[in-house]
Amino acid sequence: MPITPPSTRAFPLRLRWPIGRWAAPLALLLALLSAVAAPAQTPPAAPTAPAPAPATPAPSTAGPGTANGMMMMMLSEGRDRMAGFRGKLATRLRATPEIPSAIAATLTAQSPTGEPRHFLLTIALSIALMAAGHGAQHLLYERPVARRLLPRPAEPRPGGSALAARFPRLVARALLTLGGMILAALVGFGLATALLPEPTPMTEKTVILAGVGYLLVWAIALFWRLVLPPGAAKGSGMEPAARRLRRDLTVSGAFGVALMSSTVWLEALGMPYDPHAVLVALFGLLTVLATLGALRANRRTVDRAFLAGRAAETVAPLERLTLRLWFPAVAAYFAYAWGTLVNRLILGWPTELPLLLGAYAVAGAILAVYAAVTYATEWLFHQRRILWQPLEDGPDDGQDGTPDGEERAAAAPRTATLDSYEALARRVAGILAAAAGVAVTLSVWNIPRMHGDAADRLIGIMAVCLIGYVAYQGVRIWIDRKIAEEGPAPSTIPGDEGGGHGSASRLATLLPLVRNFILLSIVGAVLLSVLMDLGVNIAPLFAGAGVAGIAIGFGAQTLIRDIFSGAFFLIDDAFRKGEYIEIGSIRGTVEKISVRSMQLRHHRGPLHTVPFGEIHQLTNYSRDWVIMKLPLRITYDTDVEKVRKHIKQLGQALLDDPELGPKFLQPLKSQGVIQMEDSAMILRVKFMTRPGDQWEIRKRVFQELHALFRREGIRFAHREVTVRFAGEATATGPMGEPIGEEARNLAAGAVLHTLGEEALEAEAGAGRRKGAL
Repeated sequence: MPITPPSTRAFPLRLRWPIGRWAAPLALLLALLSAVAAPAQTPPAAPTAPAPAPATPAPSTAGPGTANGMMMMMLSEGRDRMAGFRGKLATRLRATPEIPSAIAATLTAQSPTGEPRHFLLTIALSIALMAAGHGAQHLLYERPVARRLLPRPAEPRPGGSALAARFPRLVARALLTLGGMILAALVGFGLATALLPEPTPMTEKTVILAGVGYLLVWAIALFWRLVLPPGAAKGSGMEPAARRLRRDLTVSGAFGVALMSSTVWLEALGMPYDPHAVLVALFGLLTVLATLGALRANRRTVDRAFLAGRAAETVAPLERLTLRLWFPAVAAYFAYAWGTLVNRLILGWPTELPLLLGAYAVAGAILAVYAAVTYATEWLFHQRRILWQPLEDGPDDGQDGTPDGEERAAAAPRTATLDSYEALARRVAGILAAAAGVAVTLSVWNIPRMHGDAADRLIGIMAVCLIGYVAYQGVRIWIDRKIAEEGPAPSTIPGDEGGGHGSASRLATLLPLVRNFILLSIVGAVLLSVLMDLGVNIAPLFAGAGVAGIAIGFGAQTLIRDIFSGAFFLIDDAFRKGEYIEIGSIRGTVEKISVRSMQLRHHRGPLHTVPFGEIHQLTNYSRDWVIMKLPLRITYDTDVEKVRKHIKQLGQALLDDPELGPKFLQPLKSQGVIQMEDSAMILRVKFMTRPGDQWEIRKRVFQELHALFRREGIRFAHREVTVRFAGEATATGPMGEPIGEEARNLAAGAVLHTLGEEALEAEAGAGRRKGAL
């Protein structure tokens, strides 16, 4: 019976994961198909040493023939390796029918009694003794000690996560259960030592493997009980689904532990290599399929647990991508692990079996880091609220039980937008958890040792990107908060004539530009650091940037002029966001300010983009105050003094109005008669108010003046045209006869001509005012 050398069959199994050289999955599939269709082939003999070359000087450059020879050599070497791989694969596959007989022969040969059932009884006895140790620790340790030391379940803080609230209890439960497992192992192995008189080395290995398998199954059950604790989803209606997920994953893990422990046990007993390799590959495949099947059957439950009550549309894009790709990533991990295992089995290299152990290590690292960072974050922010809230709100705040602004923000449902440092800390917790999973995966597969420089560079790049991300989001949140503290964003009512009502402060106008500059600087610094970690020499980049900057400076003088003009306009505080300004023939509200231009929204809707370099004169209608003057046409028989007194009384009444009065800076008053026309006296009234309020006040003033004039009998003057014939003031001819039809037509034509000229002048004036607006 062939036995593999001790160097590859040593016990215990070495838990290391060197990658080594292994065939690609496509090559493995082709080799499987060709091995089934073709007979086995023996590896080719080693090539003989080539004859010594004549002592002639080598050519300075390689010709086409040399390149073709190297290519042919590489192809020949690859063909030889593939032929050897196919031969070994065929050898392993031919041993598949021998698996049952090989197992029986191995158990019979290593059994002290010569019967295979000796080991089966030993395994059953070992499991029974470990179960007895489990029961003993439950009675002596878990019930009287561990349960009393467990902290009470804590309710999640407002806006906090349930995982962070359960974290102290989960950690305490894990540590106390670890103590119980040690106690159960001591009791079980002690009973085995006492009940097995003078065991053989093979019996001892059987007992150890059975006990370790029992502890692994217990650890898997504990792991999923910590991840999905009973009662955690009771209020959300997910408790049955969570219980089913916990049960399926525990059963699949126990199934995998049983299968892979049996292969380790058979290897320790000395089972022949070829059937043992096939058995390991088959049991590994069953383990992978059992785990993936459990995850696939409960995929929706995993998605709901990941969302934690949030809608899928409200999570961040990265979290949404994780939600979509977690199962394909897990399937790819297990496929890679099983393919590596099969490749090593075919080539006869030392095998490493704990596929599930690596997956559990990755999952445990991700969950542990995420829970720890989330718990620390929520604890720190909770302590900050406790310390700073009395100082900020005063001693009387909070007596009515209403939450303050920060607690209301914490109690609000979390969205994908990072609007607070606490939300940023939760995002960083997820990133650190993902980094921990990557680090553990690299450690499990032993990639850092095989490629140390690449791993160090990868870790450096990840650290720089994480620091840059935190700095980027931290600066953005801080500046956005400062902008929010300056007041709400200015709003413009469509259709108003403008005036800049509700303009932003100077700081709120400048901070967005400062924010963009700082964020671009952070992104540039991160890119340069990443390039340096990748080994790129950035000195030529700086030199090239200098030359390019000079060229751009010569070719983009208008751009430079726009940037510098805008900087000086902002320094002079010539305008702010939300103000109504006039630049030449363009008017509008400042809606957006960039580095080189600004956008003005006209009150009728059009959006104008004005480069700063094109501004030669700027008029701001939204600063300090505005005076509105209203002309009134009254008849010549009106008592002007009476009108003045009534307007003064009206101004005082408007000042006493609770809604309109606070908007006046100076009351409504009469300026007297400012012009006299043919058919009317022009009386003007005025008032002073804040920019933007004049339009509302003007509407109310016109309404009140109309009601006042009707009530006091004051008549508005209408336009009149008086036609007089020479020498007469009556509607008769020179001899007293009535005016004829021809004379009436001439008089009507004169009136129409006069009115037409006035209409044309009014239309031209309206056109000029429209163009100005």
